[in-house]
Amino acid sequence: MGVTCVSQMPVAEGKSVQQTVELLTRKLEMLGAEKQGTFCVDCETYHTAASTLGSQGQTGKLMYVMHNSEYPLSCFALFENGPCLIADTNFDVLMVKLKGFFQSAKASKIETRGTRYQYCDFLVKVGTVTMGPSARGISVEVRPW
Repeated sequence: MGVTCVSQMPVAEGKSVQQTVELLTRKLEMLGAEKQGTFCVDCETYHTAASTLGSQGQTGKLMYVMHNSEYPLSCFALFENGPCLIADTNFDVLMVKLKGFFQSAKASKIETRGTRYQYCDFLVKVGTVTMGPSARGISVEVRPW
């Protein structure tokens, strides 16, 4: 097991997000990196329902539910300042049944899609981060192969 580093890349000056992603992937290919397929990670934010909050002014907790194409049979839930839960993909069905306790935050789904590359002993993933129909940024993940 090694270290995984995920970074947000700045968009090149005068370029769009997509143009910057294409520039990064061309540079990787020029270095000799080989395409290894695609990936997708999505995250939806949930907050505790108003009915579960005890007193006025009490703030709700957030929970982030994530899916990763590298782990197609799993679903990951990360509680704000709390534990991480790994469950099977049916966890989404459970979240629907728990709508009295957790509600999906409006317009909160964020997604990263891109291409996987093998470069020497490393797996490099370059992706476009989107929220709804608009591109919001670029993510780069590097980890040992």
